[in-house]
Amino acid sequence: VGAVLPCGFCGRSGIPQCAIMITVKGDVVLTWETKCIYKHSFRYGSAIVGLKNTPSRNIPIKCELCHPMLPPQPRRTLWKVQAIPVDAIWHYNMVKHILTEHEEYVVPGHRETRVTLPSGVLAAMALLELEQKAVCILKECWPAL
Repeated sequence: VGAVLPCGFCGRSGIPQCAIMITVKGDVVLTWETKCIYKHSFRYGSAIVGLKNTPSRNIPIKCELCHPMLPPQPRRTLWKVQAIPVDAIWHYNMVKHILTEHEEYVVPGHRETRVTLPSGVLAAMALLELEQKAVCILKECWPAL
């Protein structure tokens, strides 16, 4: 597995074909696109909540710090949310992404003396108890997010 922001499909880092884009409308991911040769289909619905048989929630998500509010298209009403493609970050890469791309923010357990992360970003980084138990992480080692 690559050391820096590995691909969620193949685990390699720095491969241009592994970049992933998602099309979002508000908080809903409509589609995703990657050229990774190991890509496979998955359903956001079950991946977001994690299931006992498939506890991993490593899905491509939108970084709310990189894309805090998507602007409306010109001559469109403000209340109608447009579907817009954005670069995605794999859920399990969010901590590293925040550490490298958003140095002004606190990352619990890594960097404590900065601006507090918005609660939505903090929640997007959190691991469920189900995920941590599935990979046998000792409870005393669970990250405090």
